[in-house]
Amino acid sequence: MKNDRLRVTWDADGLLTSVWDQECGREVLAAGQRGNVFQLHEDHPKAFDAWDVDRSYLDQVVDLIELESIEIVERDPRRCGVRFVRRFGDSTITQTMSLAAGSRRIEFHTEVDWQERHRFLKVAFPVAIRSSRATFEIQHGHVERPTVTNTSWDEARFEVCAHRWADLGEAGYGVALLNDCKYGYDIRGDVMRLSLLRGPGYPDPEADRGVHHFGYALLPHPGDVREAGVIAEAESFNLPLTIVAGAAGVSGQLISIDRPGVNVEALKWADRSEGIVVRLCEVWGSRRPARVTLNLPFASVVRTDLLERQVATVASEGQSVELALRPFELVTLLFR
Repeated sequence: MKNDRLRVTWDADGLLTSVWDQECGREVLAAGQRGNVFQLHEDHPKAFDAWDVDRSYLDQVVDLIELESIEIVERDPRRCGVRFVRRFGDSTITQTMSLAAGSRRIEFHTEVDWQERHRFLKVAFPVAIRSSRATFEIQHGHVERPTVTNTSWDEARFEVCAHRWADLGEAGYGVALLNDCKYGYDIRGDVMRLSLLRGPGYPDPEADRGVHHFGYALLPHPGDVREAGVIAEAESFNLPLTIVAGAAGVSGQLISIDRPGVNVEALKWADRSEGIVVRLCEVWGSRRPARVTLNLPFASVVRTDLLERQVATVASEGQSVELALRPFELVTLLFR
């Protein structure tokens, strides 16, 4: 399947054999490797079964190759989708891979009937990227972690907790792995993996057993995390467009910001006073001014702490306020 940006092919096992970037003229997957491979590890922590992941899980792994069926479930100029069904042990994976027109996001919407005990399920994407560091989203920001184990500290970071995305990039190009509810990653060398399910036996012998629904997406992109809009893509994947009734007499965009890299994290009625609270965060790690425009009438605006207690007044011009934001700064504004 393909659109004007990507061409995706797979083999008889339902594994990706190529993700060709038509705009950039390059292959996304590592040469001779297959992508979207489910991998099953033995998982026996020495201490806390449900809380710990010991590095020893890496000693044993089985690739889940066997495929029960492939079915085209959506064929439309706007989006196409293919469903794959796999069975292993007492468990079943039903997954729909889709690609929308104009999108760089290959989405994998997954249902797993999980019945395994002391097993750890991951999905792997070997990519044609060379970098000694990967970037992971944390709350209102991101951090870098090594992809090589040069030190004992590096070796201890065999699993990284992250929020909605992780990105592996080299000069001018990168690949992001997005998720909508799975927050464990490991990226070693050129292999990006997302942690999906475990089967601990203590304290609850039935932990995680049952049907799970989740999604993840592969996002190849030119440029780095910031230029490519990875953060916005991850937010869009987690919070798809929803249509709701707006306020009477209000038209157009309710709030706007004149530069990328500043996210609106909350827009709500104030808890402690009359007014509207807007919470913003600088998510690129840069230091630049930003102009915030509220498309509602207001008499004054103040800056508050997270409990909405006033800490400073803010000058406004018309319906806009100018802010000088520091890297990863979180700002709360109260419009009265």
